[in-house]
Amino acid sequence: MNHNKTFRHVVTYILCVAFILGNVSTPFFLPSPAHAFSIGEEREVGEKLLSIVRKEFTLLDDPDLTEYITTLGRETLQLAGPQFFDYHFFIIDNKEFNAFAAPSGLIFFHSGLIDLCDTEGELVSVLAHEIGHAASRHIADRISKSGKLNATTTALMLAGLLLGQGALSQAVVTGAMAGGLTANLKFSRADEEEADRLAYKWMKAENRDPEDMVSMLKKMRRVSRYHRKQVPTYLLTHPEPENRIGYIEDIILQDRQKKIQIQDEFAYQRFKYRVQALSRDTQSILPILKNKAEEPGVLQTDPMLFYGLSQAYQANRDYPKAEEALQKVILRFPDRHILKTDLGRLKLEAGEIKNALQIFQEINRLDPSGSYNAYYLAKALQQDGEPAQAVLIYENLTERLPTYAKLYQEIGKYALPLETKPSGIITLPCITTMKERASRSATTSNRPLKVSPRKTLSLPKYKN
Repeated sequence: MNHNKTFRHVVTYILCVAFILGNVSTPFFLPSPAHAFSIGEEREVGEKLLSIVRKEFTLLDDPDLTEYITTLGRETLQLAGPQFFDYHFFIIDNKEFNAFAAPSGLIFFHSGLIDLCDTEGELVSVLAHEIGHAASRHIADRISKSGKLNATTTALMLAGLLLGQGALSQAVVTGAMAGGLTANLKFSRADEEEADRLAYKWMKAENRDPEDMVSMLKKMRRVSRYHRKQVPTYLLTHPEPENRIGYIEDIILQDRQKKIQIQDEFAYQRFKYRVQALSRDTQSILPILKNKAEEPGVLQTDPMLFYGLSQAYQANRDYPKAEEALQKVILRFPDRHILKTDLGRLKLEAGEIKNALQIFQEINRLDPSGSYNAYYLAKALQQDGEPAQAVLIYENLTERLPTYAKLYQEIGKYALPLETKPSGIITLPCITTMKERASRSATTSNRPLKVSPRKTLSLPKYKN
């Protein structure tokens, strides 16, 4: 995407909106009095920010990726207690080292950060830290201290600060107009410590190794040293990794009652290789994976390497080699149903519709709750001339995957009940309109909602 062009359009839009709504005046450039940021306002800002993200970036939101990251988030949220919002987790196709908590329970991860996580625990340490910020309403407090601004302007300013180092971000972050606001939006040392302490507590409760927090912070430190001339976006809002390493190591030394459970890394390794195949240049990573796959005994010591190889081959449309590599992983993990769905997806992409349909139907009988398999079963039915059956599955999946835009696009091809414009363009509902009206009225009255049981968080447990 041409960020320079995006910059011109977005900054013009910011100025127009600000002038129209009366925000551009002498006081706009100066610190404003604190303004209580209500739950309703936070929801509105979150929805507008999500709209900006969808327009400016590609979301990696395939059902298996969404299920995996949401399952990790839900495990932490069960420990966090009642929340004001339903949380949603997104992966942005962007090589920057970045993750952030946005208003109204939206948590974003850049693919570049995932690429640097070696274990599930490292990813969870970042996820739990961001949930800590959201649960403590740190970003809401920061916005409150910035004074009264309309939701659109606030969302655009947040986008400039949080979304990376393209032209859009640099102009909004460094411009005089945004200077006072963005200074207020950066997390304080106290905010960071509170989020870290919550993340530590939750990781410990999940029997995860808190050392993963330290190893991830050390990676952040290396990234900051490597990019001295241009500080990564994550470190603009999450400062001083050195200090954070120190006090987390102190907590670990003082905590003598650690119960660490060895984690099965299959699901994470599969997730990471899927993200890599969707976000990186597979032509460049294929030689690396092929060389590693030729090392003696690697199938026994690192079988998921062949999964990564299969995804890289598939991205390059070399379907025979992709299937050959994937079959090796299936033989190594015969009980992992998700690998069979991967095989079906490969065959569907290769044009073997009947074979793919047979695989999806078999897995659906074994595990009817799997959203990933159900989605591709619907796609196979659609391509096999059964659109009515496909639409029924898509409609069912909207309850489990309410933010997955492709579901509404596929439904819109065959069903009219969705909102449509005269031109026939489908309007994707915003988050609140995809939830039950009762849920909305409860949250706007500033009463916290319980995380469980909750219909909108009822994604099935991620299936390995």
